[in-house]
Amino acid sequence: MKRPPASKPTFADGIVFALVVAGGAIIAGCHRDGCVGGDDGSCLPPPACPALAYPACAAPALRAEVISSGDSERVSGPKSLAAEGDYLLENDLVRVVLDAPDHPHYLAPSGGAILDLALLGTGGGDQTNAIYHAAGVLPRDAVHYETAAILDPGLDPAAPGAYEAVIFRGHLEGDARVTVVTRYEVRPCEPGVRVRTDLYNGAPSANTLYLTDGFFWGDNGLLPFVPGEGLGFVEPPLDLLHLDQAWRQWPFLAARSQSTPYVSYAAVPCDRGQGAGFNSSTLTASGVPLGVTQSGDGFHFERFILAAPGPGLSAAVDEALRVRARVHGDPPAVTVTGRVVVNGAPVDPQSGLAASLLFYEPAPPPNIDDPAHVIPWTEVVPAGDGSFSATLPPNRSYRVQPYAFGVPAAPPSSFIVGSTDAPIGDLTITGSAQLTVDIQSSPGVPAFAAELVVIPVDDPANSGAAVPSMYSLFPGCAPLLGPPDGGSPACNRALTTTGHFQVALPPGAYYVYGTRGPFASLGQAQVTLQPGMSVALTLVVESLTAQLLPQGVVSGDFHVHGGASFDSAIPDFDRVVSFLATGVDVIIATDHNVVTNYQSTLAMMPGMNSAITVIPGVEQTPNILWYYVPGDTFPKTLGHFNFWPLAPDFFSTRNGAPWAELLEPGQLMDEMDGVFSSADPIGVRQLNHPYQASKLGRDQGYAKAIGYDPTRPIPNAPADGYTFAANALARRPPDPTTGSPGQHRNIDFDVEEVMTGASRADWLRYRALWFSLLNQGFLRAGTANSDSHTLSVERIGYPRNLIWGNHDQPPFDVAAFDADVRAGHLEGTNGPVLDVTIGDGINQGPAAVHRPDLTTSFAVGPTASLDFSIAAAPWIPITQLRVFVNGTLAFTRPLSMVLQNQDQFGTEPQTVRASIPLSSFNLPAHGDAWIVVEAGLDQDTPPDIDGDGLPDLPDSEAVTRPPDVSDPRFNLQAIAPGVWPVAFSNPFLLDLDGGGWQAPGLPR
Repeated sequence: MKRPPASKPTFADGIVFALVVAGGAIIAGCHRDGCVGGDDGSCLPPPACPALAYPACAAPALRAEVISSGDSERVSGPKSLAAEGDYLLENDLVRVVLDAPDHPHYLAPSGGAILDLALLGTGGGDQTNAIYHAAGVLPRDAVHYETAAILDPGLDPAAPGAYEAVIFRGHLEGDARVTVVTRYEVRPCEPGVRVRTDLYNGAPSANTLYLTDGFFWGDNGLLPFVPGEGLGFVEPPLDLLHLDQAWRQWPFLAARSQSTPYVSYAAVPCDRGQGAGFNSSTLTASGVPLGVTQSGDGFHFERFILAAPGPGLSAAVDEALRVRARVHGDPPAVTVTGRVVVNGAPVDPQSGLAASLLFYEPAPPPNIDDPAHVIPWTEVVPAGDGSFSATLPPNRSYRVQPYAFGVPAAPPSSFIVGSTDAPIGDLTITGSAQLTVDIQSSPGVPAFAAELVVIPVDDPANSGAAVPSMYSLFPGCAPLLGPPDGGSPACNRALTTTGHFQVALPPGAYYVYGTRGPFASLGQAQVTLQPGMSVALTLVVESLTAQLLPQGVVSGDFHVHGGASFDSAIPDFDRVVSFLATGVDVIIATDHNVVTNYQSTLAMMPGMNSAITVIPGVEQTPNILWYYVPGDTFPKTLGHFNFWPLAPDFFSTRNGAPWAELLEPGQLMDEMDGVFSSADPIGVRQLNHPYQASKLGRDQGYAKAIGYDPTRPIPNAPADGYTFAANALARRPPDPTTGSPGQHRNIDFDVEEVMTGASRADWLRYRALWFSLLNQGFLRAGTANSDSHTLSVERIGYPRNLIWGNHDQPPFDVAAFDADVRAGHLEGTNGPVLDVTIGDGINQGPAAVHRPDLTTSFAVGPTASLDFSIAAAPWIPITQLRVFVNGTLAFTRPLSMVLQNQDQFGTEPQTVRASIPLSSFNLPAHGDAWIVVEAGLDQDTPPDIDGDGLPDLPDSEAVTRPPDVSDPRFNLQAIAPGVWPVAFSNPFLLDLDGGGWQAPGLPR
C-alpha cells in the first residue's frame, strides 16, 4: 500500500460556477463530530451511514492505494480515466477512483471527485463522468481540495480490514476559512462507496451554504431518475437564473446507462430522509437543503453511492430501497414478478425496446395517468425470456406501463402490493416484426461496413402517431430501435461489419435504406410489416469514390466524439464501424478534454488500419464559468477548440490533455505548443462552431461568448476605438503562471469550422465570420465537420473535408497532411464534390493552374478563367453554382437542367464541367481579391434581422422532412436529416494590382 505526500493543485485559481437556489433554515453543527468544528489537519470524519450493514461474504482483501505508472487500474468502460497519482479504493464488487487534488476534471476546480465507479467482473465497467462537490450560492463557493491521504488504520478504532478509506481536505474556492473534509470508504461485500463530507464555517460571519454531490451526466450518457410526483425521468425546466423553480426532494437518485457496459447507479442520503436539489440530463445536484450556517458552526452530509449490473434502472433502484430500509428503517420493499408476452408467448430476446416497463403510483382519480401527478418508482428491462422483477415500496397501489420502441405497447395495468413479494402475472404487448437485410457492395458481395436506416412511410409529424422517446427524453426517432445515444441499433439506424442485419421493428410501413456514405449509391426498398411477420431484403450499395473524388484526394472528419467524451455514450466499436460505414478516410479523434486514438478497437478489426487513419487529438472544452464580458450578468466559458496531433498517455490525467479551464484561447494555444506529438510538432488549432448556442450557461462558440459582430474590424493588437470583442480576438493573453507575454493571440487559430453538423443556419453564421476574417487578412482555412457524438443525432461525415495532396499513398505523413489543412488545400462538403481551379491567363502549362491556397497569391490576366467540375452521387441534389468575391455573391449559375437525374438509386454519378471567364465576376478595379466557390442547393443569404452582423435563418426550415417522396431532398433527408447539400472551396488569393496580395478590408 502506497501512501503519498500531500499534494496541491498546480492550476490557476479562478471563479467557478456554483448552484444558485433559494431556501433557508439555520443549521448548527457539533464541534466534536468529525471535522464539522473545523479542520485542524488531523480530524477525521467518522464512517458514513453507520446503520448500513451488509451480510458478511467471502470477499478478497480490500485495497486502498495510489495508482502508479506500473499499475493497470483502468477497468472497462468508455469513461474510465484512472491515472497515475489518483486514489483507488476497491472491494470485491466495485472499484472507485478518486482524482488527485491536482488532477481536476470537468466542472470541478480540483480533484477529489469520484472519477470512476466501476463494477468488477464480467460485464462490469465504468459509465460515470465525475461526481464532484459544491457548496454555496456564489460562484466562488465550489469545493477546492488541497490534500488527500489514505486513512491509516491505526488512527481509527475499527478492526483492521473492516474498511479502507481516503480523506480529502480542502475549502471553498473563494474562502479558505470555510473548510471541507470528505471521507470516501469501501467495505467488504458492499456494492458502492460510503461518503461523508464535513463543512465548517470559519468565516467571521454567517454563510448561506448548500452542500451537494454534482453528478455530471454530460447530456447523452446516463439517464438520471428521481422518484417523485411528476418526476422519474422527467426533468423540470432548468434555468440558471431560477434554479429554485427546479428544486425538488427525493428519497434517492438513480441513473441508467444507454449502452454497454450496462450499469445503473444510485445515491441514497444516510443522515437525512430526503435528498434535495435539481435533476437534469446534463447535471444533477443532490445534497442537503440550502441554509444559513453561523460563524463557528458546521454540518455534515452522508450518503451511499452504489453501482449495479444489467440493463435498465431496476437493479440500482432495488439496491437503493434495500439501503433505505437498513439506514432509515423504511418498511422492507417487496418484489413483484411477471412476464411480458406476445400472444401468450414470451417476447423475443432480439425485440429491441419491446420489453421496457415503467412502474409508478397513479395520480388521484379521475386522471390517474396524468404525467404531472404520477409518482414513478422504477424502470425494468425484462430478461430475454420476458420474465421480470421489480422492487417497490410496500402497501401501495401501482400501475405498470409497457413500452415497445419508445411508445406505449399496451394500456397500463393496475395492481396492489402488500408487505410480501407477489406475482402480477403476464403483461401482453403488441408483437414486433423481424426485418432481415443484406447489404452488398456489388451483386453477391457482402459490404464489410454499412448502415441501415429505416423511416416510416407516413411522416409521424403529420400522422398523429405517438412520438417515440426514452421516457420523454430524446424524442424524435421513428422508429426507435434503440437508445439514440447508445450503440447499434440507435434511433432508426443500425451498423454492420458483415453486410447482414437482423432487427426488430414495430408493425408499420417503412422505407428501408442501405447506405455507405455520400460517395456511394443508395439502396432502398419499401415494406409493410405486420405483427410477427418476418421479411428479408437485399440492397446493393456500390462505391462511387473512384468516379467522384479527384485523384489523390482523401476525405476527413476533423471533429468527432466517442464514449470517452462526457456527452457521448456510443461504444468505441460502433464508433469505429460508423467511420468505416460512411467512407471517411481520416478521422481526428477529438473527445472532450481527453486524448483518444481507437487503437485497441482497430486492433480487433484485422486489416482496418489500412482502411482508415485515426489521428489523436482533443477538443478543449472549458466548463468552469469565469470570463466576464462587459454588460453580461454572469461569467462565461470561452468556446471550444480542437488540437491535433497528440499522443495519448493512458497513465496521465485526461490521457495527457492539458487542463482547459480559466484560460483564454491564446493561452490554450500556448499550452498546446508543448503537447503536439512528434508526428507534427507544429500542430493544427481549430476554432469550433464559433456561434453555437450556450448549454447550461456555457458558451460553446468563442465568437458568441465575446459577442463578436463580423461587420466590425479587428486590429492586429488591441487598440482604442475597437469593440471589446474585436480587441478580445486581437489580445495576446499572458502566461497565467508567470504573467509574461504569451505566444498566441486569441485569433491565432489555424482553421475555422465553417460548417458543423447539419444546421444550415449555423453554416451561414459561421460562413459570415469566415468571410469577415478573410476580408481583414486573417487567413484561416475553412473546414467542415460532423461534430458527431452518436449514430443518429449527428451523422459521421456529414459534412466532411476533401483534402488534396496525395495522402491516399502510404505511408501516411501526418505533418504533410496537417500542412495541407493549414494551407487550405481542402474543401468542405456534405455530399457534392467540387474541383475548382483558376488558370491565370498569363502563363501556360500546368504551373499556370492554381488551386485554393492560403500561402500563395497569383496575378491574373484578361483571359483568366475559373474551371470547375461538380460531381455527386445520384441521390445528392445540386441546383446551383455560386462564386463569392471578397465575401459578396458575384455570380450564380443554375445547374438543375445540367445535373438532372431521375434515378436516385442508380450508380451513375451526376457530373458537370465548365469554364467561366474571371471577367464575369466583376472583380474590383482597385486592390486585390479573394474568391470562394460553392455548389449545392440554391441558397440566398438571409437578412440580419437582429442586427448582430449574422444572417438569421430558423433551423426548422432545414430540418423539416420533405412532404413528398418525389422531392429531390427526400432520400438525403432520410439518411442525414437537416443536411442542406453544399460544397465550398477555400479561397483563391488574387493579386490584381501586382504589388503582392493585400486584404480588401470589410465592406463599407
